Amino acid sequence: MNDLQADLDAAFPGAVQILGVNDTLYASGNDSITDGRDLPWLQNTVEADVWATWGVAYRDVWVLDADNVPVGIYNLTANSLADQVNYDALRTLFVDAMGQ
Repeated sequence: MNDLQADLDAAFPGAVQILGVNDTLYASGNDSITDGRDLPWLQNTVEADVWATWGVAYRDVWVLDADNVPVGIYNLTANSLADQVNYDALRTLFVDAMGQ
């Protein structure tokens, strides 16, 4: 995701911000998941329960438009970004969400 953020920053400076929201069940892994990465990382809480409210599945990428309306969901477990086709598909979701 760091590479994708850098790619989008180069093509569309400041237009896209990727961030992570960790589920409460995985809070103990925060140090390892953020090690060596620059993307903002938020921790879900029992009170907010964002994952349940949105119906998030593990490793989902939710793409929002400029009004913060979800326009696509892309799961990284089913679609590894190591595969260029998957990388390009997710990149296209972000670009399309910008209206480009």
